[in-house]
Amino acid sequence: MRERINRLAKGIIEEELPILVCEPSNINLPIKVDEAVRFEIEVRSGNRIPLKGVAYSDNIRVRVVDSTFGGIKNILVLEINSGNLNSNEKIEGSITLVTNAGEKEIPYIFYIKNTDTVLVLNSLKTVDDFMVIAKEDMSIALAIFMYKDFCSSGFMKDIKLQKLYETLSRGNDFRSNLENFLQAAGNKEAVSFQLESSRLDFASVEEEKTASIKVYKENWGLLDIDVSTNAGYIKLNKDKIKNEDFTDNVYELEFSIDPDLLDDKKNIANINFKNGLNEKNLEIVINKNLEKEYQREARLFERKQWINYFKLRIEFELSNDKLQKNEILFKMLAVLDRLLVSTYKSLLVKLLKAEIFLMQNDKAGAKSTINSIDNKIKENKHELRDEYLILEYLDTYMYPDAEKIRDLCKLVKDLYKKDHSIIELVLILNLDNTLVDNPAEKQRFLKRAFELGDRSSILMMEYARLLCKNPHLLNSCGTLEVLALSFGIRNNLISISLSEKILEVVRETKRVNGAILNILLSIYNALPSNELLSDICEIFINGNVRKSYVNKWYERCIEKGLQVDRIYEYFIYSLPERYDVPMPESALKYFERINSMTEEFKLRIFENVVEYYQHNSEIYRAYIKRIKIFTIDNAMKLKMDEHLINIYSGILEEDDIDERLAKIIPFLINSYNIYVPEDGAKSIIVVYPELNGEKIYELKDKRAYIALYSDNAVILIEDEAGNRYYSKDMVMDKIFHMQNLVDRAYEIDKDHDMRRLEKLDKIADGVGIDVEDVSLIENAVEEIDIDQRFRNKLMSRLIEYFWESSKNDKEINFELLNKTGVKSLNEDNIFMYCDTLMNIGNKLESIEIIKSFGIEHIKKDNLLTLVSKAIEDEAFEQNKILSNIAFALYKVGEFSDKTLEFIARTYNGRTIDMFECLKTCVEQNVETYDFEERILIQMLFSNQTTNLDEAFGIYADRKRVTDIIIRAYFTIKSDAFFMNDEETSDAVFEYLEDGLNDVDDIKEFPNIYMLALSKYYSRKEKLNFKQTRLCEMIVKNLCDEDMIFSYFKSLAKFVYVDRDILESVFIEYKGEKEGIVLNSKILPLSDIFEEEEFPNVYKNIFVKYKKIFADEIWEYQIVQNVDGNVKVLANDCVQFEKEEDTRESRFILINDMEDLPEGKDEEMKKKLTEFIYKDELVDNLFVLI
Repeated sequence: MRERINRLAKGIIEEELPILVCEPSNINLPIKVDEAVRFEIEVRSGNRIPLKGVAYSDNIRVRVVDSTFGGIKNILVLEINSGNLNSNEKIEGSITLVTNAGEKEIPYIFYIKNTDTVLVLNSLKTVDDFMVIAKEDMSIALAIFMYKDFCSSGFMKDIKLQKLYETLSRGNDFRSNLENFLQAAGNKEAVSFQLESSRLDFASVEEEKTASIKVYKENWGLLDIDVSTNAGYIKLNKDKIKNEDFTDNVYELEFSIDPDLLDDKKNIANINFKNGLNEKNLEIVINKNLEKEYQREARLFERKQWINYFKLRIEFELSNDKLQKNEILFKMLAVLDRLLVSTYKSLLVKLLKAEIFLMQNDKAGAKSTINSIDNKIKENKHELRDEYLILEYLDTYMYPDAEKIRDLCKLVKDLYKKDHSIIELVLILNLDNTLVDNPAEKQRFLKRAFELGDRSSILMMEYARLLCKNPHLLNSCGTLEVLALSFGIRNNLISISLSEKILEVVRETKRVNGAILNILLSIYNALPSNELLSDICEIFINGNVRKSYVNKWYERCIEKGLQVDRIYEYFIYSLPERYDVPMPESALKYFERINSMTEEFKLRIFENVVEYYQHNSEIYRAYIKRIKIFTIDNAMKLKMDEHLINIYSGILEEDDIDERLAKIIPFLINSYNIYVPEDGAKSIIVVYPELNGEKIYELKDKRAYIALYSDNAVILIEDEAGNRYYSKDMVMDKIFHMQNLVDRAYEIDKDHDMRRLEKLDKIADGVGIDVEDVSLIENAVEEIDIDQRFRNKLMSRLIEYFWESSKNDKEINFELLNKTGVKSLNEDNIFMYCDTLMNIGNKLESIEIIKSFGIEHIKKDNLLTLVSKAIEDEAFEQNKILSNIAFALYKVGEFSDKTLEFIARTYNGRTIDMFECLKTCVEQNVETYDFEERILIQMLFSNQTTNLDEAFGIYADRKRVTDIIIRAYFTIKSDAFFMNDEETSDAVFEYLEDGLNDVDDIKEFPNIYMLALSKYYSRKEKLNFKQTRLCEMIVKNLCDEDMIFSYFKSLAKFVYVDRDILESVFIEYKGEKEGIVLNSKILPLSDIFEEEEFPNVYKNIFVKYKKIFADEIWEYQIVQNVDGNVKVLANDCVQFEKEEDTRESRFILINDMEDLPEGKDEEMKKKLTEFIYKDELVDNLFVLI
């Protein structure tokens, strides 16, 4: 730039300036947020004349890497900072090129490139906005939900929602996660489903069959259902019903049945439908062979009726009430009637009916029935053996015959040894009189029957009856005896003597099983005795029986004061989950002497003492010290169950809380009993927005005891597969209501984590903090595992505090900010943070942050404050960032005298902007340093003449001028006047005249000055003596250098101008220089254009002159021929015109005569006389020479 100014000062004007070409000339490009972007602009010379210049950007987000350039082709590299921009913001501004080819502005707009998803994210200001999208199109909502920047949407700025999202996302099913997120965040009703039916029946399937079941979707939402079956013959058309599969909330699931895989019976299968924790089953019942199925059902019916019959028969045998016996007989007849229609053993059934008739003393009815089937049975007695035996038995019943009875009995016994039929057993018991009179023999017979595999109720009944009548027969507790006695107890067949015998035998038995024990219990209930109670408890203890149902036996034994080894221990072992009465004092006194009880014993005993014994009782006083120790130990471990809850509630008092317990009590007292109704839930997941990590609590019987650290807790449930769900039906009951204990704990431990967390929540959500809050934050971030996002919220409050402190010169612990969180500055705190840095002297970091963050989100008055503080430091005298920011503020009317001075001292940019700012500086009367000179130099360098005079005037009036700049200014003004006829003040020419007067050799005076002066003189009416002398010198010198122009004719009235110039007609052309050709013809002498020489007299000015007569016309064309491409630039004609005040010459006189009209003889005579005179004068002059 200085080089050109020096050349201008010497009056040197470039013959030709470069042509500035920029690509692109306008920038409008998308970029990504927080993406480092580089962009290139090509700046080149269009005519291969080297360019020189400098580039300025007026937006601090766009930096020109190397602002100076030079040469024919240059690449300007831009770096664009898009950090911290919002999605709807743009980086707008322009690159200003100040070059020797002029000044050019390249406007730019870099806008954030947003995908559809990002645009949607930005539109989500509330949870309801997201709910609307989900309700309209769940697939779009799912795509948004899965987007990596989902948490950047407007409504997700809530840390609690972010924690909910993250915790759900750790599950395996992202589609389910969306549904649960909507329920938890948007209070959406849970989506569910119903089946059209819970059961489908298929009568017969002979070939492959296709069926379907409709699934109905209830409530809107994302519903995916996993479908499975437990049967190979069921083929499902899909194993997963997706939300997209539902049409109008209905989906019809098709499945097929493969008959080849069916069993030849009733087949029962299940199709399972599972959506998360919601599960439903469809039962499929298929009969492959309907006839066989009917047969099977008939057999089952028949079997059931036979069972009913024998139950009634035993009931009849055991009954002693005649009326009741008669009712039972009628019931038996009804059962037999049902059997008649369902069994192929109809003859047997009829015989049994006949037997009942006989029992009812209806011999006629019995006889009639027997007679109807008698012959058929006898004819087929080998095939109908049971029927035949009953028939013979009934015959002996109606017609007693001792010998016949004996023969029949022998026959039945022989058959029983082979067949072990129950009918044969009954017949033997009814026919064999030896068994009636001989109990020992009957016992042997019954035992033999048992050994042969008979386990019928009739056998047990008969054996129980036998022992009841003959207790002495009981000498062991074998299987038969136990079964028979159990039957006897159930049916009240045990006599007192038999009970005593049973006890005697049991005491001798080494191993007692459950059946024997039940017998003893039954005996005790009937005949209670201390001895038997002791025996029972000893049996329980020896068998290590700890079930809750035996606790009452241990308790009875203790209450009766019976001495049974380990009775107290087993009493505790067998306690039911809820024991709602005081424990026996003897048991408590026993354990009082034992110091090494198990934790389980302590838990149950101490709970009972706390709940049911008065504080002034002997038992309570004896236990209270141990209970206190136990309670505190468990509290310190944060253990919790139903029994400990009762102990904590009854024992913990304010006086118990010391420094150690104070750390635990707030957590303990803030415990909840949580019930989860959903089947399949395995555990509860708890996360806190303020803290890192998650806590997992296993569910037991759908319950868990949880100590919550904060009311902001996010609580979810998890299944075995790791999927997580929100449960709206979860029930949370606060266990303790003892705030006084919490208050006492906080009095002792003022820095308790829960209390600090509660305070931190208030600090993060509040406005303004004090020194105590700062101390709290400082300690908390070191000692508590705080989530980074919550740390950032705390950091915002710290920034606010430090900002206020910095105003009062208080000490600032900036290291605490670094410990608290990652710098997450936003439009709410950026100014406070940077201003704090300014106040404590760390201005460089403040400026770097502003540079990185941008100025879009900082209020203009705040930004002005920051700039004003920064420029006070001499280290930033030439800081370009601050300069650009200060100027940007000035453009929107935000400035002060201080910032104006700074701009005047440092800013460089677009010339018009600098000039307008200069005028403001002048108006405000602020120091401008070299601002005027820089502007003037920039104007001169880039050939900008707009405002040049005014800028020069300000410069000349306010500053000590520099001769080089003055001369450069006058060179530009001279060139502008001569080349472009720009209006120029007389002062410029006065300066040039003075300069020419001071020159010893006119040839040293720049041509542009002489050209400007000569042109200036040509337009004046008169010249003074000094000007005339200068004009004469200039014209002579220019003519010597062949720099002749048409305006020279106008100078002839002041100085001598060569006659050839005065008598000539001029063609002048100013334009492009390359390939210029002049074609001309003189009419009427010629009608063909001929190419002529067209001298380039000065810069891009071409001049051609010649003499023509008044009646001739000089027609011309100026064309440009570049590489064969011909373009006509001008097409015109000229004629001779005599200048006013021009001295006469012979040529002029001839032209004057030609111009005279006819009839002007006197004027013609005068002109001819003058012409002859001048011709004679010339001849004489030549003779003299």
